[in-house]
Amino acid sequence: MYVDFLLIASLPVIVFLSLLSGPIAELGFKDFLFKIFSVKATEEDFAARVIMVYHVAAAIVMAGTLYLAVKYVDHDEKLRKPLLNLVTAGWIITVLSALVFAYFWRSPLVHGVYLLGLSLMFTGAVLFTYAMSPVRISWKEKTLEKVAAFTTAVALLGGVLMGAMYASHLGFSKEAHIYIIEEYSTREYRGLVSPQTSLQLLVTAHAHAAVAIWSTAIMFIGLKWSRLSEWKPRLYRWALIFQIFGVAVMFFGTTVVPIWRSIAHEIIFVGIAPLNITLLILWLRLADMLRNGDWRDPAKVGLFLVPIWMTLFVTSTGPIVASNLKTIRAVWPLRDEIAYNVAHWHMLSFVIASAMFFLYLDEFTNIVKDVSGWLLAFGGTLALAGTFVYELSPMFVMGSTDIAGASLSLKKAILPVMEVGLAASFAGFAIFTLWLLYRWIKTK
Repeated sequence: MYVDFLLIASLPVIVFLSLLSGPIAELGFKDFLFKIFSVKATEEDFAARVIMVYHVAAAIVMAGTLYLAVKYVDHDEKLRKPLLNLVTAGWIITVLSALVFAYFWRSPLVHGVYLLGLSLMFTGAVLFTYAMSPVRISWKEKTLEKVAAFTTAVALLGGVLMGAMYASHLGFSKEAHIYIIEEYSTREYRGLVSPQTSLQLLVTAHAHAAVAIWSTAIMFIGLKWSRLSEWKPRLYRWALIFQIFGVAVMFFGTTVVPIWRSIAHEIIFVGIAPLNITLLILWLRLADMLRNGDWRDPAKVGLFLVPIWMTLFVTSTGPIVASNLKTIRAVWPLRDEIAYNVAHWHMLSFVIASAMFFLYLDEFTNIVKDVSGWLLAFGGTLALAGTFVYELSPMFVMGSTDIAGASLSLKKAILPVMEVGLAASFAGFAIFTLWLLYRWIKTK
């Protein structure tokens, strides 16, 4: 029930936001909305809207993550109902108030309601972490599994707190202001803006921790869903060990960004390495499932594709860019480097959200599931492949005498591919969600 409502409510939110970006925005709805509600077009106002939209998405996917975790992670079930109610009330309040604040009514009252929603969600997450702790359940059996779940939950809460710490300084410190981290960091590295202070680097730490550890949480749920412990118990134990070590090191790396920025990324990379081994182990299990006949199931095929998407289109770009950093800073147009940084995080989020949707789809066996699953599997692959070319477009035209012009031309050429992929992905989500709504109305 909770997941169904979350998906149904997400559909109009996605539709509304799609009217404000991409090719649909050119039809005039965005201009009409901004004129009617006197939406400001300053750089800071734009950044504020982007941040609100990020947190709308975060509230939805974090609620979905908790709904999945409640199903697959051992916890004290006496606390299940109150924590689910807290998180549900929290995401509803957060999403509605954030959209109102961003586009309709810039009011301290609305922002206060928004903070209330986030607080309810955080309280629910703390309660769930408490429910899986050794205080509430025994850790004598499946100890490694419970340590892995608890470590991941605590790290995710810590990542959220970093953002809250920075936000609490807004209006009280001159260092705290509204900006888009991907854009500001790119300009900073090129010496175009002042270096970020330790306080401002909390935003970077928050972004890295929240998104990266969210992905590890979904990976852990994937380990449980796949029954890896029944397939290869010894391999499962190693996957858990790598999960625990990787999450702990990666979280430590993000926490020291404000004070040890020069080496924080290296620490984070040390944490990512064992997590990639866990992902490989999960992928081997998924491959075995397909080999044994599940290749006809779009949800399982989609979950098999997720590690490939992650490795081929997302994590691979890190070493590619890092090994060419001097060339990038010297040759790439500024807008292309910003586009890379923005695309990288959006691709990561798309892959993880798709994994969540496939996990939920797996519970069903009907034609709607098949259509939705195959559309997302096909559309996701197309969209990510197109975005991979889009974000690295200057590298594909390095032999050109006019890199900026050639890169822009390649971006324009690949955009239709991305749009077809995203349209297919959204169609898959919309078809399934509308079917859920129809089923709910029919039962009522």
